[in-house]
Amino acid sequence: MKKFLFALILVFALVLPCLSAETTEDRSSDYVTDIQKEISSDIGKLRESINQELSAIKLGSLDISARITELAVLTEKSSDDMSAWGYNDEQKDLHTRILSELSVAYSAYSALSQSSSTTNQDSKTENADSLGTVESPDINMSDSLRREITKVSRGFDVQVFYLQSKLNKLKLDLSQAAELQKKLTQAQEGGEGLELPRTHVLQLEAARVNVALTNLQVRAQKKALDLNVTEIKRLRGRLESMQEKLIFPQELLDSNLEKLQARITELTTELNEAHKALDSANSSLVRARVALGSADIMPLTLASSSYLARSARVNYWEHMVSLLDDEITMNREIQQVWRDRFKLFNDSASGEEIWNLSTSAETRIQELNRQLEGIRTMENTLLRQIENTQAQANTEGLDGIIQQRILQAAENQRKIISEVYNRYESLIPTAIFYQQRLQSEANDNISAVRIAEKVSSFSKETIMGFLNTQLWEGEGYSVTVGKLVIAILVFLSSFFLSSWGSHWIKRRMLRRVKSSITAANAVQRIVFYILWVAFALIALNILQIPLTAFAFMGGAIAVGLGFGMQNIFNNLISGFIVIFSRPFKVSDMIEVAGTSGMVEDIGSRSTTIRTYDGLDVILPNRYFLENSVTNWTRTDLKKREILKVGVSYDSDSREVEKLLTDIVKDHSKVLKDPAPFVIFKNFGDDALEFEIYYWFELKSSSGLKISSDLRHHIAAVFNREGINIPYPQRDIHIINDEIKSDSSQKKGDDVKNV
Repeated sequence: MKKFLFALILVFALVLPCLSAETTEDRSSDYVTDIQKEISSDIGKLRESINQELSAIKLGSLDISARITELAVLTEKSSDDMSAWGYNDEQKDLHTRILSELSVAYSAYSALSQSSSTTNQDSKTENADSLGTVESPDINMSDSLRREITKVSRGFDVQVFYLQSKLNKLKLDLSQAAELQKKLTQAQEGGEGLELPRTHVLQLEAARVNVALTNLQVRAQKKALDLNVTEIKRLRGRLESMQEKLIFPQELLDSNLEKLQARITELTTELNEAHKALDSANSSLVRARVALGSADIMPLTLASSSYLARSARVNYWEHMVSLLDDEITMNREIQQVWRDRFKLFNDSASGEEIWNLSTSAETRIQELNRQLEGIRTMENTLLRQIENTQAQANTEGLDGIIQQRILQAAENQRKIISEVYNRYESLIPTAIFYQQRLQSEANDNISAVRIAEKVSSFSKETIMGFLNTQLWEGEGYSVTVGKLVIAILVFLSSFFLSSWGSHWIKRRMLRRVKSSITAANAVQRIVFYILWVAFALIALNILQIPLTAFAFMGGAIAVGLGFGMQNIFNNLISGFIVIFSRPFKVSDMIEVAGTSGMVEDIGSRSTTIRTYDGLDVILPNRYFLENSVTNWTRTDLKKREILKVGVSYDSDSREVEKLLTDIVKDHSKVLKDPAPFVIFKNFGDDALEFEIYYWFELKSSSGLKISSDLRHHIAAVFNREGINIPYPQRDIHIINDEIKSDSSQKKGDDVKNV
């Protein structure tokens, strides 16, 4: 069963990349067609707008020639015309520029139109059968065809980019022409007039000619793109037909290896000569350094300029030696690639060999791509150095000999680019191509039989090797991947065992001991942590992993506890304090931090309170230590309420007291012990004030409901007995003072309003 699962995993690991590669190749086959259709659709959407704009101008060859002549005449007399029109200098510049742009646009359109008409409609048909029909195509022909496809595809990508940019310009030209036409139409219909109608008419004409010119460029480029698509399809079709009868005989392998070996011999000779040249350049550089002495390279002198020139020469030969070494290495790699491809072609490679070839080729491709990227980066850096060197050579007042040596340094730097970096940019893609072919052919040769072979031959060794990989070691112990995996599994299992054991103890306490739910929860959590730690220590002991193996994590854990876990441990400790100090228990009615309700659960980190609105509010345990807690049911479940009542001043206070006492005692939810009582509280501004004191059971009654019932009963009894509950009353005194000439006299009137 284990072997089957591992085989299944390896199938996905090996076959899926192959399927992905095939899908990519299939998508590449349709890619050019999809892009072609997309571009054709974009052009089709613009066709109506293009025709509408081009219908307003004449683009025949004779019409264009006549219009160019007219524009020349308009340009000659434009100065006088603009003066007569009252143009200012800025407006004159605009008018003159538009005339010039219009003439240039007509000339460009005429030239491009004539060029397009004389161009052969299919420039590639003459090469349609350049490869010829071969009865027995070999693998070299297949490689050449693949390279040709890559070359044409790159040209296709460039064409697509250029065509899309022209389409964007065409859309912009159409937008400009439409906007100008809209403004001119509004001006002609009496709307807001244009400032320079003559100039804007020419501007609209120029915009339309630009539409025609860009449209012609798009059409010409679209034809070239279509030809390229046809060529790519033809090459791909030829490659597919070639694959069916491809051959790779031993003679061809030997021939390819001999050619590569001859090239390696040439490169080795060239490398020896390069080493000699490098030694000579280094000797010359040493002499230049001695002649320079302790002086700095700047400012430029005869000695420093000589040193710079010789240093650049040493740099050139160092690059050349590195290039030749790499080229020899890559040619030897290509020799080995040919041998491996021969094995794959003739089905003489084992499953393990195919696997190794695929993975090693992929790794080498990544290395070569990184090397190519590095070469291009160094080339850009060297170009900036050449600019600086050239600037030094062009310094004013520089001696002729010094200038000549600086120019020699710049020339050696340019040779690095032309003879080394450019050679790299041809060499590395070739090496990448052969590695890609090896990887693709290796993936094509992977099959279920070879996967099974690989699983049976080295799956056990691979797994055991991975599990025995040592992670770290100390005095008398070592921790491997296998030990760590087992420890993690045992540790996770201990979590579930501890949870089950603590819950079992909690149930036993509730059933047999009949302890409170709060105590049972507290014991359950303590037992859980004890069991978890105990199981973890047992697991480490079984695996012979000492606790000192995890000592390196102490600092990280301490930092985590001090910062990220500060609030968590604060709430945990607060939870244990709440559980053991028992300021409240489950089902108690409490109020804390503005939240009132019944305690639903007391956890190790937080406590849940069910409010009177039916909401569950979860409060961190530290709230109960930092805020005042009101426990309504700590000692008993009785709660006292006060109900205030006011009656009119003409009421009998003793009768009112008796009626209120009877009403509250008759209520079924009001407790008889302690007995309710009524107090004549005060003579109020508007009424005689009474207060009713009564108690009720929190668990079985609602204070709001009881007070509502009492008010209903009081209103009914007072209404029956003729006792009024007065409205608020105010006495208002209005004083009118009249000052007379002979004496002062006051007159006042009191008005009482109820």
